[in-house]
Amino acid sequence: MQKQNNLAVVETPKFELAVLDGANQENLEELIKENFGDVEITSIFDRVKFPTGGALNFELPGEDPENPVLVPEIVGVILDHHRVNAYWPGEFTGEGNPPQCYSHDGVHGMGNPGGLCATCPLNKPGTKGEKRKACKNMWKLYVLTSGEAFPMELTLPPTSLNAFYRFLKAFTFRNRLKLHQAVVKIGLKRVKNANNIPYAEATFAVVEKLGDEQYGKVKEYAEALKPILRRPPAIRPSEAAVDIPAEEVAQGDQAFEELPF
Repeated sequence: MQKQNNLAVVETPKFELAVLDGANQENLEELIKENFGDVEITSIFDRVKFPTGGALNFELPGEDPENPVLVPEIVGVILDHHRVNAYWPGEFTGEGNPPQCYSHDGVHGMGNPGGLCATCPLNKPGTKGEKRKACKNMWKLYVLTSGEAFPMELTLPPTSLNAFYRFLKAFTFRNRLKLHQAVVKIGLKRVKNANNIPYAEATFAVVEKLGDEQYGKVKEYAEALKPILRRPPAIRPSEAAVDIPAEEVAQGDQAFEELPF
């Protein structure tokens, strides 16, 4: 008999909803434009940084840029998520080494070589070693935490994509929930690659299912925000924000498994 893989429900303080009442795409865009001008929408969100070297704390921006806030987990509602691809012609070394080609949706790349990601030879296993891809496949999550009006932006490195995919399968087919219908805890666990080098992998667990009233507000807010989040940024690839450490990209190359979606 196949083992059941229901998602675990964990205990955490009650989720407090602070989304904008009556939010829709038109008035939300107007509000953002009025208050923030013509800045890219995602630049107003706090960006979560993934840890390096098997550390088990996310980094959140604090009042002092040199001293980020370390947290072992992020708890909130995933309002939206989408693919992100990035290509570096050499080895990715982290901050200060921007991609040469970047795709905000995992479908269309901008820069060099640019074009359709599905047919790009750099997005095929074996283009950088036996299984490695020259292009790095990542995933962005927009997580609305308790008491906040705007979501955080978390980029999952290649090493965590299969964990997220397994979570989505269980969430959809076992729990029969829509993604922004429940509060989720995103944590970290330490694993090792084939060379016995430790790195962090994201973990996911359901905290609670939202009540009908809360879900109605979150759903409306998520639907208003989604077209804005999915809009390709009007930036050059060299200005693309890729908040994952070089070490995690390298680990992901070695632990790569082709995703079935």
